[in-house]
Amino acid sequence: MNQLKQKLIEAAGRLRTVSREVAIVPGMQAQATSMLERAERLEANRFTVALFGAFSAGKSSFANALMGEMVLPVSPNPTTAAINKIMPPTDEFPHGTVRVVLKTQEAIESDVLRSLAIFSIHADNLASGLKEVERIDVSQIAPNAKPHYTFLKAVTKGFAEMGGHIGGELIVDMTAFKGFVAKEEKACFAEYIELYFSCPLTDQGIVLVDTPGADSINARHTGVAFDYMKNADVVLFVTYYNHAFAQADREFLLQMGRVKDSFEMDKMFFLVNACDLAASEEELAGVLEHVGKNLLQCGIRHPRIYPVSSQTAMLARLHAKGKLAGSSEKVYRQRLNLSETDELLSAEQALAHSGLTAFEQDFMRYTLGELTEVAVTNAFAEMKRAHATLGEFIQMAQADVHLRAEKRQAASDAKAAAVAAIHALSVASEERDLVKEREELLYYVKQRLFFRFNELFAYAFNPSVLKEDGRNMKQALQSSLQDLLRMIGYDLAQELRATSLRLEKFLNKCGARLTAQWAKETAEYAPGLTLAAYAYHQVETPTFNEELSPQASQSLQKPLGLFKNSKDFFEQNGKTKMRDEMEKLLQEPVAQFIAAGGDLLATQIAEAFAAVVEAERNRVIVQVDEYFTGVFAALDATLDLADLQARQQRIGAQIM
Repeated sequence: MNQLKQKLIEAAGRLRTVSREVAIVPGMQAQATSMLERAERLEANRFTVALFGAFSAGKSSFANALMGEMVLPVSPNPTTAAINKIMPPTDEFPHGTVRVVLKTQEAIESDVLRSLAIFSIHADNLASGLKEVERIDVSQIAPNAKPHYTFLKAVTKGFAEMGGHIGGELIVDMTAFKGFVAKEEKACFAEYIELYFSCPLTDQGIVLVDTPGADSINARHTGVAFDYMKNADVVLFVTYYNHAFAQADREFLLQMGRVKDSFEMDKMFFLVNACDLAASEEELAGVLEHVGKNLLQCGIRHPRIYPVSSQTAMLARLHAKGKLAGSSEKVYRQRLNLSETDELLSAEQALAHSGLTAFEQDFMRYTLGELTEVAVTNAFAEMKRAHATLGEFIQMAQADVHLRAEKRQAASDAKAAAVAAIHALSVASEERDLVKEREELLYYVKQRLFFRFNELFAYAFNPSVLKEDGRNMKQALQSSLQDLLRMIGYDLAQELRATSLRLEKFLNKCGARLTAQWAKETAEYAPGLTLAAYAYHQVETPTFNEELSPQASQSLQKPLGLFKNSKDFFEQNGKTKMRDEMEKLLQEPVAQFIAAGGDLLATQIAEAFAAVVEAERNRVIVQVDEYFTGVFAALDATLDLADLQARQQRIGAQIM
C-alpha cells in the first residue's frame, strides 16, 4: 500500500476503534458519529490536482510524464478541447474505462451562437446557427476571431456523428478516448472526459484534471477553471521554455495572483517545460528569472518554479519499464547528450536530469506530508477530545454521593444557562463587518480595471488587426471594440469571482470568531466541554455576467469615428485620443457592472452567513446537550465505572 493511503487508512482505523469505544457512552453518540464520518472521508480521500497552462505549453506531455505512460494524446486546438480527468479505477469503472459526458443541447447551442456573434452573425437556434457558418468571409477574419471560426467548423464537421449523443454520456475504451481528445470534431462536443487509469499517481488516490488551457474560448471554462483553482488540493501551471506569456496566460495568472493569498496553504506549483532547450545553465537561470518576474507582476509572490523536460522524463519512465524502442532510444540519447556508444543513464539519473525528480519530491512532500498531516492531525484531535470527555465523566462518577447530588442540580441549571447564552449571542457585529468588507473589496475593483485599461486597449486595437491591407477597416474597428469590451467584461467577472472567494474566507473568519465566542460562553457553565473545531463552510461561486451592457458598445461608437488611418492612429496621437475618450465613456457602464455584481454578492453572502450562523449555533447546542447528558449519567451513577476506565485506557492507546 502506498504511503498516503497507509497514513490515512491507519488514522481512519483508529477513529473507528475510538468511535466504537464511546458509541455506547451516554452523551458521546454525536462524537462517535462524527469520528465515523471523518473515518469514511479519510478512507475515500482523494487529492485533486488541477493542471493549467496555455495550449502548446506541453501540459499533456507533462501529465504523461507524471503518470509514466503515454496516456494523453496531443490535444486539439484549445477552443475545442474538453476537460480530461484521470481517475483512480473503481469497481464500477475498472482500469482503462472511459466515461465521456457530452454537452447538453443548450450548452452547445450557446457556444455556437456566442462564437457566431463574434462575426456579427445572429441565429435563433443551433440548426440555423450551423447553417450561418458558411456565411463567414474567411478573408476578413481577424486574428482574435480565428479560434471561434475553428470551433464553428469543428461543430459543423462533427455534428452528423455526434449530434445524436448530445446531452448523454458514452462509455468507451482507450482507443476511442484518444479520438475524443485529439479530434476537434469530437472534442468540441465533450463537456468532460473521465479516464479511469491505474498508475503510480492515481494509486495514491490522486485525481489529475487536465484543463483545456488558459486560452479556451468556451465561456463556461472560465467558471470551471476558477472552481478548480479554488477547490483543487494542488494547482499546477505549465509554461513552455521559449514561449513568452500570451495574453490568455497573463489573464489566468492574474487570477491566480488575485486568489493566492486566500488559501490557507500555498498549493501552487509552476513548471517551465522543455528546459533542456537551454544552451547553458546561465541561459536557463535567465529564463527562470524572467518567469519569476512575470509571476510577480501578476501578484504571485515567492512562487515555486521547476524547470522540467517532460519528454526526457517520459523516455526515462519508458526506459525503466524496458519499453524504450529504437527510435525512442535515439531521441533519449540526444536529450541526455549521449553518443551511440555511451552507456545509457539509469532511469533514476535521467529523471533527475529531466528536473521531474526535484518537482515530484516537493509535490509528494506537499501531498503526502502537509495535506495528509493536516487530515491526520485533525483526526487525532477529535480522538483526544473524546478521551478528555470520557475522563471528565469518570471523575464525576467517582465523586461522593452527596457531592454528586449537589452537582446534579448545578449541572441542570448550568445547561439551561449555557443554551440561553448561545441563543443570546449577537451576530450583528459580524454582519456589519461583512458588509464593510464587501464594499471595500468592490471599491478597488474599478480602480484596478482602469489601471489596466491602457494594456487592454492596446491589445484590442493593435497593428495586426488594424492593418490597411485591403480589409474592411470599419469592420476591423468594430471587431477591436467588441474585443475590448469582452476583455473588460471578462476582467471584471474574474475580479468578482476573486472577491467572492475573499468574502468566503472573511465569512469563515467571522464564523470561527463566533464559535470561539460560543466556546468562551459555554466554558463558564460547562468547563469540561471542548467544542469541536469550526468547520470551514464553502460558498458556491455566483455565476457572474461577463458582458457589459449593450449601451456601452453604442456609447463608444463616437470615439471610433476618431480613427483616420493606421499611420495617424499608431504613429501620431490618434490612438491616445480614442483611448482617453473611451476611458471616460466607460466609467459609468463599468460602475453599473460592478454594482450589479456587488448586489449578487451581497445577497449570496448574507444568505450564506445566516446559514453558517444557524448551522454552527445548532452544532454547539447539540454538543452542549450531549455533554450534559453524559454529565447527568455520570452523576446519577448509571455508568459502569470500571468499564469506562477500561475504555479510556484503550482510547489512550490509540492516540499515543
